[in-house]
Amino acid sequence: MSVKPTLLAISSPGGHWIQLNRLSVGLEERYRVVYAMPAGLFTSTSLGEREPTRKVYSVVDVSADDKWRLIPCALQVLYILLKERPKAILSTGAAPGAVAIWLGSFLGIRTIWVDSIANVKQISRAGKLAQKRADVFLTQWEQLSDGQAIQYKGAVL
Repeated sequence: MSVKPTLLAISSPGGHWIQLNRLSVGLEERYRVVYAMPAGLFTSTSLGEREPTRKVYSVVDVSADDKWRLIPCALQVLYILLKERPKAILSTGAAPGAVAIWLGSFLGIRTIWVDSIANVKQISRAGKLAQKRADVFLTQWEQLSDGQAIQYKGAVL
């Protein structure tokens, strides 16, 4: 029996979480997907129907405007990374995902950033931070792709 590699899927709530769930559904057959999202937002609808079978960690809800809260968020994400030892990190944003991309890159973990579909005219602020460390950086808008560092492979929604 082969053991599935672990994938950490992390995002902020709302549209980021919806996009992450749509992406990860197709990955659960191939990977053991471990999720992380802000704790105060756990509801049965936010976790979806697969809640009992999912492993979901809570992290501090943070934005780039609240830099002091980035510290506990980073410590929580680091704990998850050291405990779960994921082979890859997938994030659809925002700040908790950017933190995971940065920490993961320093730990030698493959990282994938999918910029939110809400960012039509430019890459998101968290995306710009993640772009510096992500192994794969995807946009959901063709006009934002440069064909090299920022790739367009379609839209999640």
